Amino acid sequence: MRTSFLLCAMSLGLFSNISFAKDLAQVNGDVLTDKDLELSLSSLNSVRRKDVLKNENSKRRVLENLINQSILVSEAKKQKLNQSKDYKDALGLFKRQFLARVLLEKEVESRVSDSSAKRYFNNNKNQFSTEQVRAQHILLKTKDKALDILKKVKKSGADFQKLAEKHSIDPSAKNNRGDMGFFFRDRMVPKFSQAAFSAKNGEIVGPIQTEYGFHVIKVIDRKPGKPMEYSEVELRVKNMMRRDFVQSYVDKLRKSAKVKIY
Repeated sequence: MRTSFLLCAMSLGLFSNISFAKDLAQVNGDVLTDKDLELSLSSLNSVRRKDVLKNENSKRRVLENLINQSILVSEAKKQKLNQSKDYKDALGLFKRQFLARVLLEKEVESRVSDSSAKRYFNNNKNQFSTEQVRAQHILLKTKDKALDILKKVKKSGADFQKLAEKHSIDPSAKNNRGDMGFFFRDRMVPKFSQAAFSAKNGEIVGPIQTEYGFHVIKVIDRKPGKPMEYSEVELRVKNMMRRDFVQSYVDKLRKSAKVKIY
């Protein structure tokens, strides 16, 4: 009866919009399909993903990796590792990260179009140049601590790098003593870049609050640059738009969220 129904439905075109997964391999009873293969490439951009899927040798290598992974998963299940606390914790973390990423893609990606990117570029041309700044910074946990350090570094004869090495909570400060070298405007979070690129050589500014904490910044040097054309920075423009949209969207949600920090 079921077979007759399926044949009838197929002849009438009732399943014309349904795509069936194609079986590619089987490992200890678990079937691997072409959908699994595509999902395994989700970290690649669309162009690279299409290139891999078009090349039979590349697809075969990906399938072999999936088979090896399935063998390991099968053995892990046999040893009941999927019942461990570590596994459950990792699964919970993945779920949170996945849901957050999917939400941001839904809310943000539709706003990043070619036309909106060009408008963003035209309204923020000063952000896109080859100008570079060299700066040192001291990262502190609280505003009060940052204000205290700001007073110390502004005293005559103060050694900014020595204070950075001693007080900065930036893990890299122990090695670079707060020196960030030369960087382009878009290499740092917006508030940090705005402060650094607005300051004069030798000027110390702060506290500047970012998601990392409170920064005290000293500008050491700068390399003049030239304005860039949209075609040269299209990807940078779109990435900066995404970053801005994500930040504003999270800020909006946070205003109505019930947050307690202990």
